[in-house]
Amino acid sequence: WYVAAWLLLAYSASEAAMERRTGIDFPDKLKKEALQKLGVRTKGPIKVYAVGQYSQGTFLLQMNMGVNAQKMTSALADALQPRCHGCRENDVSDFSTILRKGLPSGASKGTKLLFGIGGGRLTITINDKHIGSIASKALAKAFADIYTDKKAVCRLQSLENSKSEPE
Repeated sequence: WYVAAWLLLAYSASEAAMERRTGIDFPDKLKKEALQKLGVRTKGPIKVYAVGQYSQGTFLLQMNMGVNAQKMTSALADALQPRCHGCRENDVSDFSTILRKGLPSGASKGTKLLFGIGGGRLTITINDKHIGSIASKALAKAFADIYTDKKAVCRLQSLENSKSEPE
C-alpha cells in the first residue's frame, strides 16, 4: 500500500513531458486531458514545431522556430485540404482566416497553438487566447487526421515509445 501510494504520488507530481528532439515541455494534463503522444514536425532538417496529442482530441503545437502567419496558415490549410472529406466549401478558408487573424505577428518561437476537436467543432486558441471555432465535424476530423492518419505530417509516438526511441 505504501509503495503504491508513493508511486501514484510520484506519477501525479510529474508536471511535464519533454519532446526530446526540440526540448519543448508539454504539460501532462491540459484541461483535464492526459497527454497521450508527442511528435515533431520537420521541414527538411528543420524542427519547426513540437506537437502533443491529448486524450480527448486536443492538439498542442509549440513553435520551435518562427514562421510568418501566411506560411503557418498555408501549411496547416494545405494539410487539411486533402483530408477534408465531407467538409463544407468554406471550412478550410474559414479556418485559414481565423488562424491568420490570430497570428498578427506570425508564429514566433514559443508560440502555442491549441486545436480542440471535440463537440463537432474545431476550436483554435493561441497563447491561451481563444481566437475562434468552426462548427464542422468533418473539419475537426480532418484536423486530427493531419497528425493521426497514414500520411500524417509527423509521426506521433506514445509517451512510452518516445522515451525509448533511438536518436
